[in-house]
Formats: sequence, structure tokens, C-alpha cells
Amino acid sequence: MKARAGKLLRLLAPAQPNRATRRRSPRTGTPPNSSQWSGVARGAFRFAFVYAGSYCLTTPQIFLTLRGGGLGHKQEAADAWAKFWSMRPVRKWVAAHVFDKELGERFDGGDDLNAWVGQFTWLLGAAAATPTWSLLDRRRTNYETLESWFRLVVRFCLAGQMFSYGAAKAIPLQFQLPLTKLVEPFGNFSPMSVLWAQTGSSEPYQILLGCAEIAGGLLLILPRTATLGALLCAMELTQVFILNMAFDVPVKIHSFHLLLLSLVLLAPEAARLAEVFLSDRTVRPSSGQELFRTAGANRVAAAAQVAAGLWLLRAQLRNDWSVWKTYGGGREKPELYGIWDVAEFSVDGERQPPLTTDGQRWRRVVFDSADAVTIQRMDDSLDGGYVAAVDMDSHSMSLLKMADPTWNATFALQRPAADRLTLEGEVDGTKLCVRLHRLDLATFPLVDRGFHWVQDNSYML
Repeated sequence: MKARAGKLLRLLAPAQPNRATRRRSPRTGTPPNSSQWSGVARGAFRFAFVYAGSYCLTTPQIFLTLRGGGLGHKQEAADAWAKFWSMRPVRKWVAAHVFDKELGERFDGGDDLNAWVGQFTWLLGAAAATPTWSLLDRRRTNYETLESWFRLVVRFCLAGQMFSYGAAKAIPLQFQLPLTKLVEPFGNFSPMSVLWAQTGSSEPYQILLGCAEIAGGLLLILPRTATLGALLCAMELTQVFILNMAFDVPVKIHSFHLLLLSLVLLAPEAARLAEVFLSDRTVRPSSGQELFRTAGANRVAAAAQVAAGLWLLRAQLRNDWSVWKTYGGGREKPELYGIWDVAEFSVDGERQPPLTTDGQRWRRVVFDSADAVTIQRMDDSLDGGYVAAVDMDSHSMSLLKMADPTWNATFALQRPAADRLTLEGEVDGTKLCVRLHRLDLATFPLVDRGFHWVQDNSYML
């Protein structure tokens, strides 16, 4: 056990500075005592440099995160950055001549056809650039200096994304459980909704996931622990990619490329990792080259990297905390927050019985945390996209439809008790009178079950 621990410590140790003379060869431009890379290694590095570099350069999520994240003008700048690198004419040509598809003018991101064609285009570009670079630079024996700077850039691009996604979970923002999920039939859930509801139903689990991703990013920013950080990120991103594939989450392209970035960082250490886990031999020191020639300069560079990484993490946590307080679970809940069952529903003075075949009658009204209102019909379908403006002093409520700014309905509101509500008004030319009572959320096991150390049986329902 002690031997294996010692091997791990040697594996994670920083590269030893190369004290050999750095006089450049007039023919190759490399130090005379530097290592000789194989042709396969040089070709693999050139391809990884072009493809991974282009992904880091052109991806708006990475661009936004490295600027500290946020919304407003920063998001607009990220959108403009994506448009600048979109290569629309090239993508359209590739889509038409390779895939026999026509790209639309709108680019929604995620895993749409535009994104897939774009990544295929960058892949073709890297495949074409690699042999050209190899031919023009055929005398060079290695890329040690370029590799050290390339790894630095990849580390920070990956660390920024781990901070971004980790902060959105550590501050429970990414996975939220809307009240409508408590009354929506499970069979109506999409696979992605199942994943979101499962993770959002447990804040401690979501927070731990976020802390694990943040830990991977923190390990990446320090040169001494970068290998361990890349290994942790690779394990986490493997799980994320599998979840995105299994639950049809439209972040498959991005999560796969983040996994590739972690593997790019691990590739030079693959042989040493194999020695640690698969053999009992002593692990040799890392042969990687540091950024600068002197130990003092490298210490300053390491301190600068830590400072920059902590700034990225602080900016992301600050942004997500602000969003959580303004729009998420930290926002003050509206006056009518909750799930309201419709006890009586009248149209033009005539009571409507609660028949599941009645497409007009309401079954429930859900007031969520962001003043969002959803009406559930008798067939359990959900009609969302409403916003309520409630004025308890004037006993009125205006209902607005986000998809149609010209639509609105105004109700006279009476609340004889905290859990009783009456709405009277006109909607689409018909007069409605709706009497509701608020459900106790503690009646839902998903909300009230909690945690138990001792369980006499398996609680399923």
C-alpha cells in the first residue's frame, strides 16, 4: 500500500526542469538535448493541437466562462463570438454536399444539425491541416515547448467549464423541481425531464455533484495536481456524457469534447498511469517541460495560474448566486405559491362537472416560484406560459400569456382563508368562476419523505 501511494505521489509530481543547454539547433529549431518524439506522437500532437485548439477557440461557452461568465452584454459578446466563427457558407456547403441537408438560418446551439455539421467541418479542417503541418515542419523532432503552453490553455478551458457546471449545481440552479412535476403524470415526462426531476428532488445530491466538478477544476489550475485533476475530470465527464446519451440531453457534443480535453491532458501521462495501476515498477518522473527555464519564473507562473483559476471560480459562483437569488430557488415566493385544486368551475354561470373528457375545465392551477402560472386541464395536460400579476390590496389578478403579449385576462380575487381562493373574470369571451383550495405540499412523498438512517422496509411508494 505504501509503495502504491509513493507511486501516485511521484506520478503527480511536477515535471523536473530541464537544465540542459537551450541553444537552438539551426536546422530543427529544437534544443540539442531535447527528446526525440516518434512520428506517430508528432502527428497526434499536431492533430490534437488543431482540433482541440479550434474547439476551445470557437466554443461560446468556453469564451463566456473565461471572461467570468454572466448574462447581459457578456452573453451578447459570446453570441457574437460564436457567430464570428460560425463559417456559415462553409457549413452550408458541407451540409448540402456531404449530408444532403439544408441548414436553417437560425442557430439554437446544443446538438442541432448546425452544430453537428460545424464540428464535422472542424474535424475535416484538422484532418487537412495535420499532414500539411507535418510536411512543412518535417525536420522538427518534438514540440515540448509548444506542448507545455498548449496544455496550459486546455487546462484553463476545461477548468472554466468544470467551474461553470459545478457552480450551477453547488448553488442549486441547474436542476430545479418545478411544482408542476408533482402533478404531471410520470408517463408524460421526457427522458431529460426524468433526469432533471431525479437530480432536482435532492438538493444535497445536486450540491455534492457540483462540489466534485469544482474540485476537478481546482486541481487543474495548479501544475502540481493537474494530472490528478484531469483524471478526476475524465471520470466525472464520462458519467456526464453517458447521462446525456442515455437521457437524450442536448449537450452531447459539448460534454464529449470536454471529455476529449481531459483525455488530451492525460495522454502524455498514459504510460505512467499504466505503471501506477497495472504494474509494481517504480514510476519514473514526468518528462514534461515546464513553461520557463528558471525555477523562480515557474513559481511565479504557478502562482499566477492559481490566482487566475480562483478568479474564474469566484466570478462563476457570484454570477450563479445572483441568478439563484433573483430567478431561482432563493427568490421570494409569490403570495399564491402552491398547487391549487379546482373544487368548482363555472362557465357563464353553469357549473361544469369534473369530467376527464372536458377540455375546457380546469383541474388545477399551479403558482410557481417565479410568478409562473400553469393550468392543468382535466386530461392532466399542462397549459403553461402564463405569468400572474397579483394585487392583494385591490383583490385582483391579471393573467398574461408570454407567447401572446396581446392576450390577457383579469380576475376579481377573493381569499376567504389561506388555503381557499375564488377567481371571477372573463377569458376568451366566456365568464369564469373558479373556486380553489391549496394542497398541502407535505402530502407528496417526494417533498416530505426526507432521509432515514433506519428503515424497516424498502419504501417505494
